[in-house]
Amino acid sequence: MEQFLKAGDFAGVTRLLIMQPTAFCNVDCDYCYLPHRGDRRVMSHETVAAAAHFIFEANLQARDFTVVWHAGEPLVVPPDWYAEAFARVAAEAPMGSSVPHAIQTNGMLINDAWCDLFLAHGVRVGVSIDGPAFLHDARRRTRSGGGTHAKALRGLRLLKARGVALHVICVITNASLSHGRELMEFFRDEGIEDVGFNIEEVEGANAGSSLARPGVVDDFRAFFETVLVESDRMAPLLRVREYRNVLAMLRHPGLGSVSANSQNMPFAMVTVGVGGELFTFSPELAGLSSKTYDDFIIGRLPDATLASVLKSASFEKLRSDIWQGIALCHQSCRYFTMCLGGAPVNKLSECGTFIATETLACKLTQQVITDVSLERLEKSLASPAA
Repeated sequence: MEQFLKAGDFAGVTRLLIMQPTAFCNVDCDYCYLPHRGDRRVMSHETVAAAAHFIFEANLQARDFTVVWHAGEPLVVPPDWYAEAFARVAAEAPMGSSVPHAIQTNGMLINDAWCDLFLAHGVRVGVSIDGPAFLHDARRRTRSGGGTHAKALRGLRLLKARGVALHVICVITNASLSHGRELMEFFRDEGIEDVGFNIEEVEGANAGSSLARPGVVDDFRAFFETVLVESDRMAPLLRVREYRNVLAMLRHPGLGSVSANSQNMPFAMVTVGVGGELFTFSPELAGLSSKTYDDFIIGRLPDATLASVLKSASFEKLRSDIWQGIALCHQSCRYFTMCLGGAPVNKLSECGTFIATETLACKLTQQVITDVSLERLEKSLASPAA
C-alpha cells in the first residue's frame, strides 16, 4: 500500500461506492453498530451527484464498480427519491457506461412499488434476515420491542414472487451456533439461493458480542461445517458467500502477492454520509468517533477532490496506522494470504487501535472459515465423484 502516493495511483480501485441516504432506521436491532439511527435527515440529490462526480472525475471506478445504498434503513426514503438519485449518478458517469445499484434492507417496507423500482433499474437487493422467527426476533426488534420477522419475511417473499435479484445476509449470534441445520432449512424452504453470514461483532455502538466467550472458536467451526454440509444437500444449490470467497481467493492470479483487501486498501470502498461526509476503509467507520482518529472523515462533498483528500492529515493518519497493522499481520499470521490484514474497524473496536493484529472477528470469519472451506475442498477433490 506504500506505493499509493498520488491521485493517479488509485485509478480503477473503487469497487463499491456506499451511500447512506439516511442514518434513520425503523427497527432497533440490539446488535447494531450504528450510533445515529434516530437521525431522520435525508441525503440531498446534489450530494448524490457530488459523490458520483468524486468517483468518476478521478477515474476511481473499478470494472465491477457498484453503488450500494446502505446504513440506517434505506427504504424509509421513498422510491421516487431513488429514481432521481439513479438519474443523478448516471448523469455523472462516463458516456456509454452503465452503473449498477444495490440496496441492503431489513425488508419490512418492501411492496410492489419498491419491486417496480428494483426491476426497472436492475437493482440487486440484499435482505437482512436471521433465519427462523425464534432466532430473528430475539435480536431484530421494533423500537417498541416487537418482533420484525413476519414483515421481513413478507417482503422477502414478495421480492421472490416478483423475480427481483436478491441475496440474504444473516447475522450469527451465540444463539445461532447450535441451529445451523434449522437456519439452512429455513433458507431452503424460502427458496433462497445466495446467503452470507455476518457475525455479531464488537463494533461501534455494539460494545459487546455474545460470541466473545471461551470455546466459541470450536462452536463456530461446528456451525460452519454444518452450514456447508447442508448446502451440499440442497437443490438448487444454496451458495454460501464465505465459501465462494475462499474459492475466489484461491483462484486469484495475485494469490501470495496481494498485500491489502477491500477494507484496508484506500478507496477500494468509498462511503458517503448523509451530509456529504467522505470515508474510506471499513464502511462501518462512518458515524463513529475516536480520541485518536476523531470522526474518520477524510473530506466533505461537494468540495473534496481526491487530490485534497490525499493531502489531508486525517487521511494520512488513517492510512499510516492501518498500513502498520497490515504489516504486523503479514509478519505474524499464517492466514495473511487469505485475509490480507483484516478489517480496520474490527481492530479498532476490539483493540483500540488500527496498529493491531488478531481479533475475534478474524478468528471466526477468516481463520475458521478458511480452515473449514479448505477441508471441504480437499474432500471434494479426493472424492471419486468429484
